[in-house]
Amino acid sequence: MSINDLHEFISLLESNAELSRINVASDPRLEIAAITNRVCKQPEGGRALLFEQPVGSRFPLATNLFGSLRRTCLALGVEDLRQLSTQMAALLDRIPEFDLAHLDRQIAALKEFSRFTPISAPPCWTRPMDPPDLTTFPFLQSWPDDGAADGHPRYITLPQVVTAAPDGTNPNCGLYRAQVRGKRDLALRWKAGSGAAQHLEKFRRLGKPMPVAVVLGGPPVTLFSAMLPLPGDLDEMSFAGFLRGAAIGMAACQSVPLRVPAAAEVVIEGFVDPTETVVEGPFGNHTGSYALAGPAALMRVTAISHRPGAMIPATVVGPPPMEDCWMAKAWERLLLAFLQRLVPAIADINFPLEWIFHQSALISLDKPNPGMVREIAARLWETPWFGEARLMVFVGADANPDNERDIAWRCINLIDYADDIFHDSSGRRMALDATGCRLPRQPLQTDPAMEQQILQRWPEYGIPLK
Repeated sequence: MSINDLHEFISLLESNAELSRINVASDPRLEIAAITNRVCKQPEGGRALLFEQPVGSRFPLATNLFGSLRRTCLALGVEDLRQLSTQMAALLDRIPEFDLAHLDRQIAALKEFSRFTPISAPPCWTRPMDPPDLTTFPFLQSWPDDGAADGHPRYITLPQVVTAAPDGTNPNCGLYRAQVRGKRDLALRWKAGSGAAQHLEKFRRLGKPMPVAVVLGGPPVTLFSAMLPLPGDLDEMSFAGFLRGAAIGMAACQSVPLRVPAAAEVVIEGFVDPTETVVEGPFGNHTGSYALAGPAALMRVTAISHRPGAMIPATVVGPPPMEDCWMAKAWERLLLAFLQRLVPAIADINFPLEWIFHQSALISLDKPNPGMVREIAARLWETPWFGEARLMVFVGADANPDNERDIAWRCINLIDYADDIFHDSSGRRMALDATGCRLPRQPLQTDPAMEQQILQRWPEYGIPLK
């Protein structure tokens, strides 16, 4: 099922008993985040939440929309996330000479991918706000000290930030931190080397301000695509179309030369002066502590438009399990297809929820042998996906990486501690070879005949099955 916008997705969640409506006044300053945090910690991620009466705003706000395996599957239109691995592998199989350094160009050149190039469509966000005022929206303060450095605690937590090169080419859509600093000011915090940072540097060299659009809502696949660490300069909107099997409709902004999803809830437009920065932060995140305050780009808002009956999507970031952990599980399945083309010996991977945002993984290998793990670890450390991985644990293909208790058992029992724990040359990245291929051992085996006998006689024993 191809979901066109946030309204369709919320209706789908409600019809599947995956949504709770909160129809009492709820404060975007700390209260909504505290409620969401508690629900995220429930088994299977709890339900999505729609706050219909956020204090100080007429716009409803939705959280935990993708905070479970089931809701992530519904957002991406699949029954099982493993379908993403199959879909991605089928596309990559069309590339005869897999080249990681130029993978973005190789994928973009495929007819099977280029047919999902975005198309023009009339915008749903037909209500201009005059004058623009960010403070009318129920943007969240999640943790008590958020934004304390400059006294601006509220953030847009699911902003799809759209930029492009000065000549309008190479559009980028990234999920960056956006701090509300008043009616018409946003602080945007992106990492060095990100798509937006590269664009800003080009505008700096020209001495011109950079157009920026911040999009809220739209087809759920666009949010996932903005979050994913896609290869190189691969266009996020084309990839979103590939994920859902239908091109994304795009519309031109009013005051900046950019195109954004036509089905968005809210579109915030403006310019960033490359010479102007502000102090953003601190910001509570998945580490259980605050990311330090630091310099951020300042966006001067020139226009805000929204659709009739707009709803605001938001998320809360903190110690796992949280919504972003389940969203990252979609990337895990897509990444598996990339890795298996790069290293065919990789059988499967698993990002434990507590490890996801440290690029750390459990990785199973077909027919491991001594020395193989070190070679594969070194190769993965050279990729953008594991370049900062704090820990990689390798096991044999007889182990299921999703069975974290079994992996923990193997890490204690199948490791030669003299040789199977090693670091890279910087000492900041570590890998464990828990395949057991170095150790002489005779694995325990059950007696098939006895197992069958016990199965047949089980009712006689009178032991209840739980």
